[in-house]
Amino acid sequence: MAGVKQSRKAMQASSSFNFVVVLESLPENEMKTGKQIYDDQLMHINAQYPILKSELVQVDTSGEFVDALRQLTDQVNEQNLIPLLHIECHGSKHGLKMADGSMLPWARLKNELIPLNRATQLNLTVVVGACNGGHLIGTASHMDGAPFFGVIGVDGEITSGDLERRFKSFYRTLFETAGDANAALGSLNQAASDPSQKFIFLGARRFFAESFRKYYWNYCRGKQKRKRTEALVSRVLQDPKVARLGIKFARNQIKKHLSDPKDDFEFFRNRFFFCDQIPGILERLPLEYEKVINGSYA
Repeated sequence: MAGVKQSRKAMQASSSFNFVVVLESLPENEMKTGKQIYDDQLMHINAQYPILKSELVQVDTSGEFVDALRQLTDQVNEQNLIPLLHIECHGSKHGLKMADGSMLPWARLKNELIPLNRATQLNLTVVVGACNGGHLIGTASHMDGAPFFGVIGVDGEITSGDLERRFKSFYRTLFETAGDANAALGSLNQAASDPSQKFIFLGARRFFAESFRKYYWNYCRGKQKRKRTEALVSRVLQDPKVARLGIKFARNQIKKHLSDPKDDFEFFRNRFFFCDQIPGILERLPLEYEKVINGSYA
């Protein structure tokens, strides 16, 4: 695939990008860190690397932000682009704050990223240049579709000047090393004025493994599994056809359905990684049930 390859040795996987998009929404009277990063590191990247394109998109409202993501999805589908998406906004534990003060909850952002990531064939890397950007990581726990190949974010507060300096170092290193994401992430943290404010990378495979392992221990064993069984029995008995067959029949069918958690694993894995739409994705991002359960992907 054309583009700059980002190695992920710890994940035994990789993604590629050929388009860097900075999506910014900051108040008029504040430093435009996204624009400054774009002007300094990305505006003329095509002259040095002809296979790369870049774009700065500035919006004011949460609605415009969502529209920009949907337009980017259309671009990916129409032009065979694979973006690295850099987001510059204010952030909180609840979501992104736009220039006009409107909020985009992390969960809503996640839902908008899923079709974009699917369009990229699960190659989307998201860089969140916002306070509490690490909270995006916690939005995909329902395993309803991978919102990214990987996300880079930080928990806690961080100043705009620190963000600008660190991301200039990040992109400079990323391009100078021909897309070595580990080196770029290292430079992002080495440039920190406060060493405790570390950006982290989390990939889709590890995220899924952690989410399913939590699901397994919470719903597939012991008392919690019994509660889940009875809740499902109550639900299916609302169907008159099932009700006529009786509660014993319904309970036996539910127990049979829930007898092997590996079935749940395969269902959620196939949905999360778009297996019906991306041939060979499990060869690229292999996951084994037993290793997920015992924490080998932690």
